[in-house]
Amino acid sequence: MQKILERLFTISLVSSLTLAFIMIMLQMIGLVIGDGQLMIQSSEWLTQPTIILAAVFSGIAFILGYFPKYRESKG
Repeated sequence: MQKILERLFTISLVSSLTLAFIMIMLQMIGLVIGDGQLMIQSSEWLTQPTIILAAVFSGIAFILGYFPKYRESKG
């Protein structure tokens, strides 16, 4: 179970960061070429999936905190 969660965490983290990067790059391209519609469309298309993936990896990170390997050691 822990290995599956770690893999899902990695996949959702990388996917979220990739989508956010693509969105920012499209907005920068739209700014440079003066295409406001591209900036608006990239935000409309990619904001929700990026946030959903961020919520997924945050939830998985919270669950992984209950596994002994990830608990803080006292001492």
